[in-house]
Amino acid sequence: MRKPIIVTGGLGFLGSWVVDEAIKRGYKVIVIDALTYAANPEYLKDHKIRILQPEDRILWGKIVLRDGNIKPLWEFKEQNFERCKDIEGAIRDFLESELEVLVIIDSVEDHEMMLRILKFSPYIIHLAAETHVDKSIESAWDFVRSEIIGFYSIIEAFRRIWGKEGFFVLVSTDEVLGEIMEGEADESYPLKPRNPYAAAKASQEHFAQSYINTYGTPITIVRPTNAFGPRQHDEKFVPTIIRNALMGTPIPVYGNGKQRRVWIYAEDVARGIMEVFEKGEKFEIYHIGSDYELENIELVKMILRMMGKSEDLISFVKDRPGHDRRYRLAYNKILKLGWRVETTLEEGLKATIEYYTKKYVSGGSSVRR
Repeated sequence: MRKPIIVTGGLGFLGSWVVDEAIKRGYKVIVIDALTYAANPEYLKDHKIRILQPEDRILWGKIVLRDGNIKPLWEFKEQNFERCKDIEGAIRDFLESELEVLVIIDSVEDHEMMLRILKFSPYIIHLAAETHVDKSIESAWDFVRSEIIGFYSIIEAFRRIWGKEGFFVLVSTDEVLGEIMEGEADESYPLKPRNPYAAAKASQEHFAQSYINTYGTPITIVRPTNAFGPRQHDEKFVPTIIRNALMGTPIPVYGNGKQRRVWIYAEDVARGIMEVFEKGEKFEIYHIGSDYELENIELVKMILRMMGKSEDLISFVKDRPGHDRRYRLAYNKILKLGWRVETTLEEGLKATIEYYTKKYVSGGSSVRR
């Protein structure tokens, strides 16, 4: 029997796109997700899916026992998940079933549970993380917990069970490299994180390299550039532009808006991650980038033009502390695996605008492109 892929954070933005892509390629997927505020089971609703909550688990105050049922504390408070005492038995049943996805609601910090789940597969794609820079500046604890403690928990479980077997893909970020004011940074560029989120992700990479060098753990690191698309949480830049434009409210732009970013559609990132999973070499680093580099203010104006909205909505606000002025990744290495950017910036933005228009204006719940 073909072993499944385990995807952590698979109910989140990029994670759900990776699950989609894995299923397209014929894999069964076990998702581990703590169901934090940026996750949504609806993202995977089009798949044959079972969602389990390990019995009597309490996840950092996120999930609680209430009236005999496990229920989340926020928008899913009316949705019951299937309580399960025998997680290992449920996984065995899943592997023999016609289901495509098994979701286990738990956090990667739960080391005991990671030992129980990971023994079913040595193939891991690790995306579980806190990702919003502004939140990391306000308080870094959730980022330390998720990125550092969580990564240690799962990679140590992986090492203890599989040793040098299998393949563990760690999804990092371009932000670990800090500002790239000129040219491009290739995979050998030194880590120079400049905010708490980036520092937490860089810590993951340092732990990963230490496990590679000390134990021979088969880890490969992937660093995507700025992703956008449907399912991204409302707090992120592109959804904020679209939402505020739809509502006719000011669009906040940090500083003078001259910070430069490279943008890529989420589906292309998911394909890149799966290309690395299927064709990448152990112990290597791969960048997933594009050539769509714009100043933040240029991106705002582009979206407003596409939506037929006035630039009068732009509101410059105080810049955030330590704001990186530019990122740019060289990505020739992943091109050698056969991966290419397939979605133009305009096509991706059009799909994203349509998604959020339906979400905010029409009241729809579609999560597919």
